[in-house]
Amino acid sequence: MSTSARTDALLRWAILAGALLTFVGLLLTHLDPTHGRREIALAKAFHAQVLDAPAPDITALRKDGTQVRLSDLRGKVVFVNFWATWCPPCRAEIPDLEQLAEKMKHVPFEILAVSSDDSWDDITTFLGGKESGMLIGLDPDRQAIAARYGTEKLPETYVVDRAGRLRLRFINQQPWTDERIHRYLEWLATTQ
Repeated sequence: MSTSARTDALLRWAILAGALLTFVGLLLTHLDPTHGRREIALAKAFHAQVLDAPAPDITALRKDGTQVRLSDLRGKVVFVNFWATWCPPCRAEIPDLEQLAEKMKHVPFEILAVSSDDSWDDITTFLGGKESGMLIGLDPDRQAIAARYGTEKLPETYVVDRAGRLRLRFINQQPWTDERIHRYLEWLATTQ
């Protein structure tokens, strides 16, 4: 075998070995055993449902008339929160959601709070004219967006990962200031 043929053969084997190592590394990263355990533990602690499905794309109207689309937030972990100002548990959890939005500024994370109210007047009155750290959108058809997610009651929150997949579903008011939730979101935002 000539030197040139030997070099070509070695190069092919090196490329094949490199591709194989890359594949195995990606496979092991994707099959991280802590991945499922982390979500299951959090789901049990907060009576949430573990999901694994594409998140339905939604479009809500901002106060300034612009639209906010879930698909525009791809690359970030997104809390999709369905709420209304006439819902007492929704009103009670908004301060915790605001704190969560502030706490998670250091990672790619957004809260998309979709309101089922009749108009922006109700939302503006409820917020007392204050700016929000969340992306607040109005469902122009009141509960049509929530229905696309199968929402049963308000408030209801879905965790969407950076790839646009549903990961968890929380029904009813939750303690969003709990450190276990923060650690999970940080992990999800930085490892997925």
